[in-house]
Order: sequence, then C-alpha cells, then structure tokens
Amino acid sequence: MSRRDLRFLSAAAAILLAACAAAPKPTRCAKDYASIKAQEMAIIDRSMEVLQSKKEADMTPEEASIVRETEQLLESRSRPVDEIDVAIIDRAKGILKDENVWDRQDDRVCNDSDTTFSLYCALFFASKELLGEYQHRRTALQEVRIALEEATTDREYEHRLRDFNNDPQTTLAAVQGVLDVARARIVERLALQAQCKL
Repeated sequence: MSRRDLRFLSAAAAILLAACAAAPKPTRCAKDYASIKAQEMAIIDRSMEVLQSKKEADMTPEEASIVRETEQLLESRSRPVDEIDVAIIDRAKGILKDENVWDRQDDRVCNDSDTTFSLYCALFFASKELLGEYQHRRTALQEVRIALEEATTDREYEHRLRDFNNDPQTTLAAVQGVLDVARARIVERLALQAQCKL
C-alpha cells in the first residue's frame, strides 16, 4: 500500500471517528422497572398470604383490595420483566429437551432426585436454579400460563400447568411451543422497557 493510500485511509478513519463521536448516543430508559417489579411481587406475595389464611368474607377492606389488585396484576400483559425471566424460560425448555425426560403425570411435587420433569417442575427447578427460590407468580411463569391458556381455549383446566402437561392431547412440541410464545413476549417487553414504552 502506498503512502498516499495510507494517508487517505488515515483521513477517512479520522472522519469516521469524528462522525461517531458527534452522533447522538442511544439512551437507556431511566424508569426503574426493577423497583416496580419488586413492588408488584410484594403485593402478590402479601395477597397470597391473605388468601391462604382467610376466607373472602373475613378479609379487611385493605386485604380485599390487595387481592383484587393481585388478580389484575396476574392477568396483566404489562408487568415488568428482566433477563432472568428469559433465562427461566430458556432453562425450563432445556430441562424438557426430549420425550425421555418429560413427565406426563404431573402431581406438582418436584424432588431434587427427579429424573423426569413436568412443565410445572421444569419451571420450578429453573426458577430455583436462577433465583435461589421458586417464585410461583413471577412474570415468566405467568406469561407461560397466559400463553398456555390462549393455546387451549377449547379446554377447561383446574390447574393450568399441571392439567395441560397431563392432557393426552398435549405433545412435547406443544409444551415447548407455549414456552417459545412466553419467551417471545418477554423479549418484546424487554425491548419496550429499554425505550420506556411500557
């Protein structure tokens, strides 16, 4: 390469660097979704405590309000999400990698010694592995429930995760498809959060 070519490349590189430096920088959303998520989980946890200890007729007005708010939160399509929600779905799908490890007879009891896993137990172990505890109403798990409900509008289930898993009509591909839909929605919501559009 000639000196003239080197000078030209050097000048072009300097122009490019100056343009990059002058270009507006993308900004991240300053909204504190982690705090919002923590507040929502605290409300849900409190509501679950109330529901386990009291009948509706015995609730105080404050407790009844928390239960109503929780019902709305659990069906909401705009609860904050984070990368761990994506990781939980990915890990659950990894656990349910083939028919040999899929437990078709879910009883909602998940033991560390298990070698086969229902959809519920895959989500249970994924949550424990990534969070150190199982969070039954975490956004990732609710998104799976919502995707599952939409995929089975013609079926009535008492317990969505268990009964879908055990349904003779359900295939492993259908289970993984529900996980894929939930994951796509969480990823889409993460993108909206990054732009402060949620």
